[in-house]
Parts: sequence; structure tokens; C-alpha cells
Amino acid sequence: MDSNVSYESDIFYNINLTLKSQLLFSDNQYTHYSDYQQFLFELCTSLKEKGLGYRKISYYLNDKGFKTSHSKKKFKNGHISSLLKKGKIRVDRINNLKSHKDFGYEIETFVSHS
Repeated sequence: MDSNVSYESDIFYNINLTLKSQLLFSDNQYTHYSDYQQFLFELCTSLKEKGLGYRKISYYLNDKGFKTSHSKKKFKNGHISSLLKKGKIRVDRINNLKSHKDFGYEIETFVSHS
């Protein structure tokens, strides 16, 4: 063996992490309500919990000068019904998102030489 020859070898430690989650994206992906929409949903929910019906909630919002979030029109009882129904679906969807803990994960490690 020649003493002037050097042998170099690169060693790589590879880690493959496989994970599945519905929470890898920002919260904005699932909570895309504007601040105004969120305010309206919370206000209507609290008024509904106090016993007001859809029509009375719409009268209340119109008396206070609030407008619908998209068309900027006065509220009707159908708007309130839809707002509460779709808002509840949205809250349930957010609460049922699964993290990597629910799906599990897999780690694979190995050493390689170049």
C-alpha cells in the first residue's frame, strides 16, 4: 500500500420521516372567515342561545346597521339560518381535523457511503 494515497469516503446518515396530518397547513386554510364574518357568527350564536329566533336576530342586526358580508344587504331570517348552519358545519370540521398523532408516523434510518 502506498503511503501517499489517501482514501476518502463520505458517510451519509439518511432519515426518512413519513407522516400524515391535516394540520400541516396554516390555520387560515381552515378558518378563512374574515374578522367581520367571525364576528357575525359569534354574535348570531350568542343571540340564538339567548332564545331569539332567526327573524328577531335579523331585526336586531338590521337595527344596529349590520349588513351581510358579501352582498352588503339587510339581513333576512334565511341569512341568519344559513349563517348559523354553515358556521356550525365549519366549527365541526375544524374540531375534527386529524393530526399526525391520529394517523401515526414512520421513521426509517440508514447509513450510506459514497
